[in-house]
Amino acid sequence: MISTVLICTALLMSDGDSGRCVTADGERHRVRLAGIDAGEVAPHTRCRQRPDVWACSPVARGSADRASHRARRLAANGARCTVTSTDRYRRNVAVCTVNGRDLGGTLVREGLAISETNFGDPYRREEDQARAARRGVWE
Repeated sequence: MISTVLICTALLMSDGDSGRCVTADGERHRVRLAGIDAGEVAPHTRCRQRPDVWACSPVARGSADRASHRARRLAANGARCTVTSTDRYRRNVAVCTVNGRDLGGTLVREGLAISETNFGDPYRREEDQARAARRGVWE
């Protein structure tokens, strides 16, 4: 399988796990970080549709602004996103790196997102580290 790679001059994060990749030619691609889940930010549309998901829990929503802010800071100067699939909202599901560091892994390690068990739990080690160190949602 051939992966699509998006070179983003900016990755404009709308929350802790999704945003828009802007390429050098000005194209915009909706991106969802693969394998993580972060708290929902207002207007909480997903929470009206599926209130039972972790991202809609009080602890997740309480950390949503911090996760969004951190994701924006990390990705503001660009990212390299390897698209793994598309989701039901037709966003590119991707592993994005900034200066060679996995953006999703960083957010999970800092306790600002969790490893998504519905998608293979790829960041279990990072989540365990955050939990043990009582960072972010694990405080």
